[in-house]
Amino acid sequence: MEDPKMIEEIFKNADHVFRYVGAKVLLLEQGRAVVEIPFKEELTRRGNVLHGGIIMTAIDFTGGLAAFTVNDGVDQVTQELKVNFLEPMYKGPFRVEGKVLRKGSTVIVVEIEFRDAEGNLGAKALGSWYILRKKVQGNSK
Repeated sequence: MEDPKMIEEIFKNADHVFRYVGAKVLLLEQGRAVVEIPFKEELTRRGNVLHGGIIMTAIDFTGGLAAFTVNDGVDQVTQELKVNFLEPMYKGPFRVEGKVLRKGSTVIVVEIEFRDAEGNLGAKALGSWYILRKKVQGNSK
C-alpha cells in the first residue's frame, strides 16, 4: 500500500470537494481508513448543525479510502451508500472511520462511522465500491 501522506496529496490535488471540506487523512492501513473533517461554518445548515450532505460526502471519501487499501484493480467507484443519521453533529473536528467488511472479486463492502469531537456517533453507513479493472477517463477541462 502507498504512503498515506502521498494518497492524501493525491486526493487534495485531484478532488476539489475533499480540499473544500478540509478533510485530512489521519490513518490509512490495510482495510481501514480514518479521516478528520474540521468544523467550518460554511459546512453547516440552520442551527449551526453540520449539513447531512457534508456527512455523506465525508462517509463516501472515507469508505472509498478504506476500499482503496485492498483494491487490486486500477480504481473504484461508489456503487451503493446507505447512511443512517443518528444525532445532529455540532462539535468538531469530526472523525470518520471506514473498515472493510468484505472484498470480493468485483465489489468491496465497507462499514463507516461518523463521530463528533466527543466520540458521539452521528451517522453509521454501509457502502459498496465497484472495482474497476480498466482505467476510465472522464471529461476534463
